[in-house]
Amino acid sequence: MNKYLLIISVVLFSACHHKELSKTPDATNTTTTPTPLPEAKPDSDIKDVQVLPNVDMQDVGAACKVDSISVSGDVLSVFVNYSGGCKAHSWELLSNGMFAKSLPPKVTVCLKHTNNGDMCRELKMQEVKFNISKLKYLASQTVVVELRESSARYTYKN
Repeated sequence: MNKYLLIISVVLFSACHHKELSKTPDATNTTTTPTPLPEAKPDSDIKDVQVLPNVDMQDVGAACKVDSISVSGDVLSVFVNYSGGCKAHSWELLSNGMFAKSLPPKVTVCLKHTNNGDMCRELKMQEVKFNISKLKYLASQTVVVELRESSARYTYKN
């Protein structure tokens, strides 16, 4: 399923990403600058993980691809790409609070993407940050956070 989503994303991106270079009559060298990566969001944009015992971990909302995840301190950074560009998108990180019996313990989280009916097809890449301090396991100082096919080690002091 993820392979097909990636293929469709690449096709849509290449179809929508056509730029025509124009030269002025006296220009001898025309260059383009690459599109900058999304700016880092201020710390106030870090959302809290929601730990809800009865959360539907299968409800991921609108389609998106998780490229990678990483942890720095209590912050989980999720690098996603999705189709959109006309409306604001929102993200939620959900957990049912259940830890797998392993060393270190593992906790699965679910990224829920709300596209607010955005039907545009521009390929968007974004870093979304979440405070995951609610996912600490009392009997350990490390937890493996699993999100889809990605995982990251969360190390902390109790």
